[in-house]
Amino acid sequence: MAINKALASEMLSLEEKDINTALIKDLFAIRMGQDKPKYQTYDKFILPKGKWYNAEEIETTAGRYLINFYVLPKKFLEKFGYQNITMDTKAIGKLEDKLGNMVLNDELTGKEYTQYLDRMEWISIGTAYFLAPTMDYNINVPIPEAIKRRDELFDEYAKDIKKGDPNIANKIEKDVLAVAEEKLKQSDNDAYDFFASGEFSFSNNYKKTSIMSGAIENPYTHKLDILKSNYIDGISKYDIPILANLTVIGGYSRGVETQSSGYETKKLGNIMQTVIVDEPGSDCHTPYFAEIVINPSQKNMFLERYILEGSGLVLLSEKNIDKYVGKKVKLRSPMFCKGEKICNKCAGELFYKLGVRNVGLLTSTFSGSLMNLSMKKFHDASVKFTHVPVEDFIKEI
Repeated sequence: MAINKALASEMLSLEEKDINTALIKDLFAIRMGQDKPKYQTYDKFILPKGKWYNAEEIETTAGRYLINFYVLPKKFLEKFGYQNITMDTKAIGKLEDKLGNMVLNDELTGKEYTQYLDRMEWISIGTAYFLAPTMDYNINVPIPEAIKRRDELFDEYAKDIKKGDPNIANKIEKDVLAVAEEKLKQSDNDAYDFFASGEFSFSNNYKKTSIMSGAIENPYTHKLDILKSNYIDGISKYDIPILANLTVIGGYSRGVETQSSGYETKKLGNIMQTVIVDEPGSDCHTPYFAEIVINPSQKNMFLERYILEGSGLVLLSEKNIDKYVGKKVKLRSPMFCKGEKICNKCAGELFYKLGVRNVGLLTSTFSGSLMNLSMKKFHDASVKFTHVPVEDFIKEI
């Protein structure tokens, strides 16, 4: 899309007091009698060097500029610079990780973080009714190429499907979804933004609506039925009773499994309530450690933890963590702590910064996660696979 000089002039003349719903409507909403808005949020313009925490002249968009100008705290921008990125679910998650670390390290106040949350909620939810794309007919119509590929794979793996092989179901779904997603991207349909943003599950919502119902667990036999029908083309009479099991699975998960997860929370609390961290600066001097590779997508998990390097310890922080990403490190861990209480060096610094000493009570997050997953099965009963390398959890000592 061409650079819009009029948009640049309008964006760069804005003051913080100007940002309100009326302005957003004036800039981006389609009004009665119009066939298009004044601007689109993805319209591009040139942001001059140094205009808003940008070290160089850059090409940006109206939407990104408003997020940087009005939503992100100035202290964040001073530290990380202008965020010229697509603001999808993953990107927002990474921004909020950085903001959370700033609060933790007293670089940002709780009040400033709260203002960020308020403004982000307003600009994303409060204006969604005239900014967000809507679902349309074309986004739901089954794509011929995807349906053709689905039928080919169902014929190819007929025996495995009859056996309810979950690996084959997963393979078919991934293959067909890839075909459908590529076609939707090529169609340039705004409604695809629902899925591209990460807020809606393409592998669940779109799949069941427009491709195939997929693998469904039989709540009585606990075996899988793999269904070819989708909601738009219609459910076959053979698939209707099987698909009805989704109602049973969802209701059971939200009721009975949620109750079970709540009970697990109480048990963990009773068992772990005496586990506490020792005094600041304490060190049990254990010779053992967990040898791990720091994955780029998980590096924040290791912030404020100690690793062995040479004859000493190094505290992982935002300043040095990238140095160790992709490398094998020797992590001090509570698993190998020799103290009666978990020492500071095995626990790391995070608990002390949070003011938490009874760390055992935080184990409730495990059962809490299970409870949330159980409740989500009411909306998404998809069968998913995760590769868990056992060797990552075994340590020979």
